[in-house]
Amino acid sequence: MKGAVSATLPERRIFIHTDRGARYLRISTAAQALLVVAGLVLGGWLVAATADFAVDRIAADGDGEPGAALSAAYQARLDALIAERDAKAVEAVAAQKRFQMAMDQIAQQQTAILGAIEGQRELEGALEASRARLRETIEARDMAVAEKERLAEGVSPADLIATLQKVTGKLSEVVVDRDAVAAERATLSSELASAELEIRLANRRQDEMIDELRSAVASSSDALENALSEVGLDVDSTLAATRMAYSGQGGPLVPIGVSSRSVPGEDPTASRFDELMVDVDRVNLLRIALGKVPYAMPVKDPHRFTSGFGYRRDPKGGGRRMHSGVDFAAPQGTPIYAAADGVVESAGRESGYGLAVRIRHEFGFETLYAHQNRMLVKPGQRVSRGDHIGDMGRTGRVTGVHLHYEVHLNGRPVNPMTYVEAARDVF
Repeated sequence: MKGAVSATLPERRIFIHTDRGARYLRISTAAQALLVVAGLVLGGWLVAATADFAVDRIAADGDGEPGAALSAAYQARLDALIAERDAKAVEAVAAQKRFQMAMDQIAQQQTAILGAIEGQRELEGALEASRARLRETIEARDMAVAEKERLAEGVSPADLIATLQKVTGKLSEVVVDRDAVAAERATLSSELASAELEIRLANRRQDEMIDELRSAVASSSDALENALSEVGLDVDSTLAATRMAYSGQGGPLVPIGVSSRSVPGEDPTASRFDELMVDVDRVNLLRIALGKVPYAMPVKDPHRFTSGFGYRRDPKGGGRRMHSGVDFAAPQGTPIYAAADGVVESAGRESGYGLAVRIRHEFGFETLYAHQNRMLVKPGQRVSRGDHIGDMGRTGRVTGVHLHYEVHLNGRPVNPMTYVEAARDVF
């Protein structure tokens, strides 16, 4: 599955050249995949909303069974939320395309700016050469005038006339050369002014695009931070732990020096790019952290929500008992997916749960997928969010085919729908 995602959405690197050097903006496969599957995971909030509705109805009806009116209302609500989820998915794909277009435009602007800078330097070099030629011409003229004055002393009129004619001819040539150099200098000055104007306009357009990108990154960062805060996770400590696990650096040791392409003074555009890269790095860390929290739904195919988290009447007649997870009913063999990145802690038969898979995630989370018909993972195996880990069945203590799904935080069961609801505006 990872190979298919990498082939469909290869990692992209946009190189950004400035006067201070070159750097690149990395758009990882995971970041692109998260944007593409955003619409799919939006279905999570559908289950959260219907779970709250079902729990309220169960609390109101006591131990009785829901009636036909409750089933009809639930089905209508389910259809409306599915339609809304599809619309959100379309919007997420469109947002990803707009972000990619903006990054491509910045790369083109950088190429145009570097070309303009090279042209400016060539014009400056040509202008300096013209100035040197003009200085040489003026020096030659001065030498000719001095020679004329020297020869005028103690020479015959015929020699003087001949010398004056030679000097006059030489001066004429010098004047022509001077005028040609002056005209060339004026042309080069005009071209240099045009190049400087083009660079200023390109920098202005680039600044506007950077502002748009920073605004988009800030909006994405706020949504991701809210998803972590709503489930009780401290954003700063979570990011610190994630950064520690993704802190690799390296590269050849290069002596300190000054690039031949650098210019004196600080480049404000490069500084703004540095700030943008810091913001993008924070968003990447947030997405990595969210990938390790069980925000995703374990069932993507059509299904029914048959039981919520909390106390309920035992379906096997065991009285009122605590239900530590949620139940999803669908046909036997329906695929079950990992809700977050993690490592398979166990995969086998458990009392009451039948064939069950437990996955250990970071930040103290653990998920349980019970009553499976077939398990596709082994203990110690590392899985990613969305990996196919098994198929729905009816093993263990059940009344029919369904998935019993639990989320544990630091050893205590919590309501799984809390996490799906917190991430509905992010994925």
